[in-house]
Amino acid sequence: MNKILATTTAVIALFIILVQTGFTAQISVVPSRQTVSTGENFSVDIYVDPEGSEVFGAQYELHFNNLVLNATAQDKGPFFGSDSFVPKNEINNTMGWLKYGETRTATPGITEPGVLTTITFQAIAERGTSELSFSVAKLSDSLVNPISTEGNNGTVKIMGSQPPGPFLIYGYVFYDGSDCNNPHVNITNLNTSNKWAAKTSATSNYYQLMLANGTDIIAGDVLQFEVTSPDGSQSNVTNHTITQDDINNGGLFDFNITLEAKPGIFDTEAPSNPYPSIMGVHNGTIIPDQEIEVNRIYTYACPGTGGHTEYARIWGNGVDAHANWSGYSDDWHNLTFNTSFTLEPGKEYNYTIRTGSYPQIIHHPGEYNATGGKIICDEFTDANGKKYRGWIPAIKLWWEEE
Repeated sequence: MNKILATTTAVIALFIILVQTGFTAQISVVPSRQTVSTGENFSVDIYVDPEGSEVFGAQYELHFNNLVLNATAQDKGPFFGSDSFVPKNEINNTMGWLKYGETRTATPGITEPGVLTTITFQAIAERGTSELSFSVAKLSDSLVNPISTEGNNGTVKIMGSQPPGPFLIYGYVFYDGSDCNNPHVNITNLNTSNKWAAKTSATSNYYQLMLANGTDIIAGDVLQFEVTSPDGSQSNVTNHTITQDDINNGGLFDFNITLEAKPGIFDTEAPSNPYPSIMGVHNGTIIPDQEIEVNRIYTYACPGTGGHTEYARIWGNGVDAHANWSGYSDDWHNLTFNTSFTLEPGKEYNYTIRTGSYPQIIHHPGEYNATGGKIICDEFTDANGKKYRGWIPAIKLWWEEE
């Protein structure tokens, strides 16, 4: 009887331990989603739920898009009470991060959920989106041992100060001297990475797209028109910077495009999941499967961020070209190389690409099949000095008339 009782007690004790250790503590941005207006001051809470653990220490690093938000305050919350010490409370709007650490100085530890900090931001952009994402989210016990912790990110969307209105884009597509009926017209806002397909017709060379002023587009945004013929043999890539006159007129009218024989292009395209993302230096090789004339490089940015290439070099087989970033102005997603060059099919070319902010990254070991060839990342060194293989930069190489 005693043996049965002892066995039963042990099973119950094991079950309790499994239940207790099965929960993961949470550090969350609250609210997780909100929409604010340009110029508005707003706040988010960093909320801790111990999920049954006894918490004596908390630490986080939260990143935000400094093109659309400015952090103005990071205030201690009531979670640890008055018996605590704050060794770190930092705001860096230049880099777009906040760091915070707090330690309980009395016993017992904290087991009830509560607000660790309250962060105040100001929406500084006319329109945009910012992820509020944890790169560090840690809790610890009385012996400074880590507690299993999950960070839950947030998102802030900024609406323009003016109410949205219609913004109509239309025009006609031509071959050299004739109409191009049923063209494929894709339009991308390079400042937000949003992409739309314009309406076309099998019996007409007309295209049309309706956007929302203040939501989809504002003055200063760069629209990229990627237009191809129905059979894909001819194309045209054209950029247009939206002016205040375009906004005042309610659209971009009679924006006509003439196609040319389609040049080669190397394009990894945007991955379905670009995370984790961090700035750093990519080194690897590109092997084209077609002849590609190049003078430009485009970097895919994570939505709501200023992800970009700061420096790019491509060399090998008679090619040695580089491009440098000139800051967040004009068409800052695209860099122009110091010289035009040709990538030949089947030949191997080396690349070094140094990125900033939060570029999209393709996480793929070995060769990755892109439009126009293959790309490999032999080594990626992130901003913290950590090294990885198979972290491929999401880029596009092509030639555009200057």
